[in-house]
Amino acid sequence: MQNSNTQDSSEGFFYNLSEVKQHIIALAVLFLVPFILFSATTIGGKEFQRHDITQWRAGAESVIEYRETFGEEPLWVENMYMGMPAYVVSIVKSVPHLDDLYRVFYSIYPAFPYWIMLTGMYFLLILMGFKPLTAVLGSLLYSLTTYFPIIIGAGHTSKFAALAYAPWVLAGYWKLTHSKNKLAGLLLFCVAMALEVRAGHPQITYYFMYLIGFLWISDSWKLIKEKELKQFGIITALLFIGGIIGILGHARSFLTLQEYSQFSIRGGSALDGSSGLSTSYAFAWSQGIKESLTLFVPEIFGGASPTYFGPKSVTSGPHYLGAITLPFLLMALFKQRGRTMFVFFGTGTLALIFSWGENFALINELAFNIIPFFDKFRAPETWLVLTAFCYSIVALYGLAWFFEFLKNKSASLKELYLPLGVTVLIFAFVLVQVKTMNYTKPGEIENIANQIAQQNNVSPNNPQVRQRAISYVDQNFVPEREEGANKDLFRFGLFIVFSGVIIWLTLKQKISVTIASMGLILVTAIDMISVGKRYVPEHVIVNANVSPERYIETQKRDIDQYIMDNIYSDNGEYEYRVFPLMDGAFSNAVPSYFYPTIGGYTGAKLSIVADLQANGGPLFKGNAGLNLDLLGALNIKYITYQQGLSIPGLTPVFNGSSGTVYRNEKLLPKAFFVDSLVTVSTPNEAFDFVEQPNVDYSSIAVVETTEALSTSSDSTSKAEVTEYTGAEMTLTLNRSKPGFLVLSEIYYPAGWVATLNGNEIPIYKTNFVLRGLEIPAGDHTLKLEFKPKSYSIGVTLSWVSLGLQTLIALLFGLNYFKRKKLGES
Repeated sequence: MQNSNTQDSSEGFFYNLSEVKQHIIALAVLFLVPFILFSATTIGGKEFQRHDITQWRAGAESVIEYRETFGEEPLWVENMYMGMPAYVVSIVKSVPHLDDLYRVFYSIYPAFPYWIMLTGMYFLLILMGFKPLTAVLGSLLYSLTTYFPIIIGAGHTSKFAALAYAPWVLAGYWKLTHSKNKLAGLLLFCVAMALEVRAGHPQITYYFMYLIGFLWISDSWKLIKEKELKQFGIITALLFIGGIIGILGHARSFLTLQEYSQFSIRGGSALDGSSGLSTSYAFAWSQGIKESLTLFVPEIFGGASPTYFGPKSVTSGPHYLGAITLPFLLMALFKQRGRTMFVFFGTGTLALIFSWGENFALINELAFNIIPFFDKFRAPETWLVLTAFCYSIVALYGLAWFFEFLKNKSASLKELYLPLGVTVLIFAFVLVQVKTMNYTKPGEIENIANQIAQQNNVSPNNPQVRQRAISYVDQNFVPEREEGANKDLFRFGLFIVFSGVIIWLTLKQKISVTIASMGLILVTAIDMISVGKRYVPEHVIVNANVSPERYIETQKRDIDQYIMDNIYSDNGEYEYRVFPLMDGAFSNAVPSYFYPTIGGYTGAKLSIVADLQANGGPLFKGNAGLNLDLLGALNIKYITYQQGLSIPGLTPVFNGSSGTVYRNEKLLPKAFFVDSLVTVSTPNEAFDFVEQPNVDYSSIAVVETTEALSTSSDSTSKAEVTEYTGAEMTLTLNRSKPGFLVLSEIYYPAGWVATLNGNEIPIYKTNFVLRGLEIPAGDHTLKLEFKPKSYSIGVTLSWVSLGLQTLIALLFGLNYFKRKKLGES
């Protein structure tokens, strides 16, 4: 659209001010909104106690402890999942950038990242030609969607940061492609891109690359049609250069995570030959097609769990875009014919379709199989962040059209019959849905019927049982759900009426464009803030001095203290591991804060760990559902569970107030020699081997290799760990004849280096998840270190990127002062 940021006395007092004053007032409003909205954290001495931050802090304990002890990055997490690269969990950025300010002002989280997002969105919209008050409205429409308070409360800080930088990336693209000052555009684009990838949430970055890609196709098509081939070439080349420079700004993380992904669950499983997430896992949290109505009526499907009754298993809340978005979005579709507007609408709609995941498998499974990197990300509903961004801008195109339409002296309400009429029809459709929909969650009645049947020792198919289940749901769940849907339907209608009144008053020249814009801003703020607050539980806002560490310490139990007092080996040099079976071992990192565990919390664990831990997997093949022999080989000394667990090989050693600690009598040391080997050529064969119960891992090991390996029994052999930090491990070894050493450390081929007496030797994948090494006869010193080349190369490239960004900034500065000097002369 053409820049309409011109003064017009008929538009009201605001637009009679100078442009500088308009921008100052607009930015002041955007500053105040998060300041007031989060006053409890900005001036109230409070902070968010976020679940994911708690989990992150617990999982990062060994990294932070190493960092404080040795003054450097360990690159390896020792306390979760038997070990994993630290750059998946916690690592200090080794190359400085503007996002260091993010950490400096972290004490006023989430207001500070909100300011970054709001100013970026405002700047983008101004560049696109929208008037300041319209840009304020658009900034609020995007930033006040309910998804933001949800992820803030959950502790998804990297996701929030990526979403905050995204408008700046689009602003850089716009500046580069739609202004004459290409150098300024290149600088903004590459810096914003660097900040975006440094935010550390590739899923969000991936989504917004779709929008940039479609904008580039649209802009390129226009230039080619106009035979502006030189301009097309320059813009494309600069976008490519800026993108590469920006991405290399976080090459340290980009290269290491790209390397890691092929071994994580994001890279699939070697057992089935997949190269990405399974569709069942990736499409979990797919948005229901009808559930898309929550974009405008937030609690039509119950809002957040436990009242939520949509197709997802659980949810923390909907993606609400605001009621007034709808009429202006329809104005844009019916009255605007702008190419760029349809790019935003098309991209937002494609993201909406992608958010349906398994509920629209025809498109999404095709995309999953053919679009690069599509199969690396889960939770399709996350695509709705792109829908919210794009639809907010489309709505602004509708509002801008309306304000331009008012300048026509023959402007008539008839021109608005179609968009407003469709708005009313959509309201009527939602009304019918609310009045006729079934307010029960899929499978809910069956689950309750099963519980009733178990309690009464009868069949769940018994008609009386099912009737009791239906009555229970109708009495305890349906009324609250139906009431919430009706209330939000009323809100939807009310805010549509408010926007209609503002439209009518403006059309009849009862109020100016300034007053209309301010009225829409106020209505939007009231609407979206009131809905957003529903999804910020009161318990997540705590006193600012309640750090994650202090909070986790309050979770320590007597059984944790017992384990901490007894987890060390006899010489005190290294620790054993724990299987916190009673604590949701594979989705809870809190136990890992106190001692090393076989579990933890991350969305990208190693695939071999996931295969091992899967329900019915090798860990659970054995007497009473536990493979104690395999757990012993994994260095598991203790298992926590409820009192009364009776399994041969498990000895209760401590009964606490919250559970019981059991000692695994089949425990093996961190390093041990075996008498015999089974070599296999595929992971499936190794997996089948470790699935067997009652394997004596102290004497036999299965190794994945095509090489001819051998070992032998040696009763005089010794293997002593003399140094262990997780990231480094040193052992003294003695053999009277050649043998094979098994280390109860996770196998990860990308970066671990083993040297025997200073000479590098190969590390073999052993017992499906562990490391093994061939050791010749004699006395030896074995040292293992984690030194991934991807990390060192990435750091170098990040410095190169920073240098290039600095160079572009210097060139921009020199060019600016040169032009200013010429202008003055």
